[in-house]
Amino acid sequence: MLKPREYIGLSLEGDFLKIARVKRHKQGLQLLRLDKIPLVEPIHSHKELKNRAAASGDNISETEDADSIFGLNDIYQDTDPASSEGPGDIELGSFEENLFTKDSSDSDLVQEASHSGSNEELLVEYLDDCRNSSIKLALNIEAGNTTYQIINGQNFNNLKNKEIQLLVADKLKAIYGHEILDDHYDYVIDKNGKLIIASVDEEPHTLQLVNSAIELYDKKYVIKDVFPDETAMVGLFRNHYKEEEGVVTGLIQLGPDKCRMVFVNGHEILKVSPVINEGTGTKKLLNTIFSKILYLLDTGEIQGVDRFVLFNNTLGEKANDFFTKNFQNLHCEDFNYNPDQLLLTDSQKDISPGYTTAIAIAAAAANAEKENYPTLSFLPQYIAEKQKMFKLQWHGLVLLLLIGLTPVVLNHFYQQNLNEINQLDAQENQIQLMISDLQPLVTESEQLTSQISGLQDQLSLLTELSRDNIRWSITLDRFNMAVEENEGIWITALRQNQDVLMVEGYSLTRVGIPNLANQFPEITLMSVRKLEMRDRDIYNFNLMIHRAVEDENLFTPEQASEIELLLTTIN
Repeated sequence: MLKPREYIGLSLEGDFLKIARVKRHKQGLQLLRLDKIPLVEPIHSHKELKNRAAASGDNISETEDADSIFGLNDIYQDTDPASSEGPGDIELGSFEENLFTKDSSDSDLVQEASHSGSNEELLVEYLDDCRNSSIKLALNIEAGNTTYQIINGQNFNNLKNKEIQLLVADKLKAIYGHEILDDHYDYVIDKNGKLIIASVDEEPHTLQLVNSAIELYDKKYVIKDVFPDETAMVGLFRNHYKEEEGVVTGLIQLGPDKCRMVFVNGHEILKVSPVINEGTGTKKLLNTIFSKILYLLDTGEIQGVDRFVLFNNTLGEKANDFFTKNFQNLHCEDFNYNPDQLLLTDSQKDISPGYTTAIAIAAAAANAEKENYPTLSFLPQYIAEKQKMFKLQWHGLVLLLLIGLTPVVLNHFYQQNLNEINQLDAQENQIQLMISDLQPLVTESEQLTSQISGLQDQLSLLTELSRDNIRWSITLDRFNMAVEENEGIWITALRQNQDVLMVEGYSLTRVGIPNLANQFPEITLMSVRKLEMRDRDIYNFNLMIHRAVEDENLFTPEQASEIELLLTTIN
């Protein structure tokens, strides 16, 4: 029986790899397991190494903390220095005592590293235990390692792609001072027309680790995508929380070395905060986050916040209690998974708040509502092309197999249907003989058809010549009959104008003129004049006869009508 396909989210967080493994389940996903393994050696970026080298020349005093930077020392100056209480109801002392003690609730699923010689060996040993024919991975970019630019002021959906690309290139050059590789940045335009640009300084550490493991140990892992932690956080929130327009949510990503906040209105990104260079191992982390939230509210960068949702919360209830106590009118909670989207066991529910990034990217690898994730991907083009080659190779093998089986299958069906083929061949021969016998009739029929066509042309010509050839004979006969029926009428002029007969004459009586006109279906009386001749009144008239008879078929001889009827029947 085939094993269900697993999708693995590989999240680098400090000196640990957090791993989530999921599979498809009904309409959603099922979480199979969560693991946390320590690295053999830490991974540092080039930027971190430079920052450490330049730390001694920093202008900011080591004694300055977030309170002094954000002006909270001015607030505290009137209080007792020995007291841990700030203004109002802010109490930090009760939280700092045991805030960063190790949380043992996830000890059952946290794996300790074996005696591996390198990070690559450690990763390969873990993935080999999956015993899956195809390893599907999604990787993260640690929170704070991605630079974000959110550009408002116009609807970028109305611009052409070329214009947007030029604008993005200018914005990136303003930060880095030079053009950066295409694989090191991406951008997206949200439904409100905002342009969001994300960029990184170098290839993501998790990708470097997986690539190195693939080359050293000749593995064929499939990398589905590479997501920044912030993108994974927003995508996971959109999938599991119903969109509420007008509700501003602060998404707080807690990391071992760095933290970051993303503020969303409904599901749309409003603000990505600057990196907070403190992690869960720093005692004043929560105080720093609180200070930065106040700063964003005071400067108007965020107009207000309705709730907070914590991601990768390894601090437990202490972090929730801190924000609930210091933002008394706001709701604060660990990320809550929608059971329709992700199925978890009771033990997984207890530790899942600390694995939100790994779970989010594993879900994206499984294409679970991936369209809700911001389309900010850092999967390099060379990886995508290489994996396309793997797919083509696999399809090529299948194609060769099908080509090899084709003759065998065709021969099998040919033998099965041989009798039917022979019967059809015999029927075809018989039909060909019948066609040969009927060929003379076909030739004769074609000759008759040609003759009939010639006769039709002659009859048509004859009909055309015969039509209306006795029009004026019939018209004059009908006119003479009408004049004879009305005594006392003399005709002095009779002319033809196209199909109209022009008549001029005299009548002894006035009523004789309309009586004459009434003998025809369509006539126009042009004029009537009273004259005196030989001491007697007479009447001169002019009229036009448009139609002399009701049925104009009388103008066509009977023989011609019969020919026309014959043509109609033939056609």
